[in-house]
Amino acid sequence: MLNTPNKLPANKGVWILRAVTHPVLKAFITVLLLTLLIYYLDLVAVWARIIDVNLWYVMAAISCMITGYILCGIRWMWIAKGLGMRVSPSRKVQLYFLGMFTSLFLPSTIGGDVVRGVLLAKGEGRSGMGLIATASVILDRANGLFALITLLTVCMFWFSWPAIWWWLWSVAIITAWSTMMLYPRIHQHLPQKMRRIQNLPLDQSSFHIQWWRSLPVSLLFQIMIIQAHVFLGMAVGLAMPWPAFAMMVGLVALVAILPISLNGFGVREAGYVGLAVYFGGNNEAAAAMAALWVFVLVVSALPGAWVLWRLGGIHAIHRD
Repeated sequence: MLNTPNKLPANKGVWILRAVTHPVLKAFITVLLLTLLIYYLDLVAVWARIIDVNLWYVMAAISCMITGYILCGIRWMWIAKGLGMRVSPSRKVQLYFLGMFTSLFLPSTIGGDVVRGVLLAKGEGRSGMGLIATASVILDRANGLFALITLLTVCMFWFSWPAIWWWLWSVAIITAWSTMMLYPRIHQHLPQKMRRIQNLPLDQSSFHIQWWRSLPVSLLFQIMIIQAHVFLGMAVGLAMPWPAFAMMVGLVALVAILPISLNGFGVREAGYVGLAVYFGGNNEAAAAMAALWVFVLVVSALPGAWVLWRLGGIHAIHRD
């Protein structure tokens, strides 16, 4: 009886997490946001901008994304190397494209990060390295996140924000960077329940070298994502300064991390339209850009379909 009160909060927390991330709820939120956008926008005007698009700008956006994915594959390789796992650059790039493809086209229960982490742990000489493979994926994402919030912080100085926003953002940024800088000192003093994490070389110079080496690549990738949106904005007539595009793309990316919709659909489109209007852009142009962004994501991820075919299809992933 004494243990019952301690179990209830944990069970309640798990129940809430499952409810929030349930596919039915995520589908409802996605449909709701897209329906509101359809009601709010002039779809005829949006379609007119899409069919009158400058394809050269679209091709430039696709080139930015494909190049960015290759850079991310290299970044992931460096981080895995810092954790003690050696994998060829070509395999890392292929698995990264596969992760992007599965994130877009496969059920939400098979996340792209999960797929590339599982497949990375496979192979000769990598038996029992599931924890390292998982850590490499998480740290790869974290590296990109640090680059994104750094870029957003710089771009924020181009605009006027409420004081409360500056305070909240400053606290969040200082906390994040302080935690990253101090973590090596507390790594070996983690609670007993986190002993497995202590086995990772997160406090060793070999990992630190690869982590800091990866940050400029992450920053370049974030810049390329923003530039891809700028190209799409130019293609449909969305006139905003580069820092405004950066704030729009970055803030939407932070919100889209939350698993509240199907693969970010609905949240991303509503965020683009809302923030574009906030920064003085045209709402129909922003909606057209959002639609083209989905096209760019699909085309850029298509090399992942070839990787999936080479591996034996979705059944091969389930077997793993």
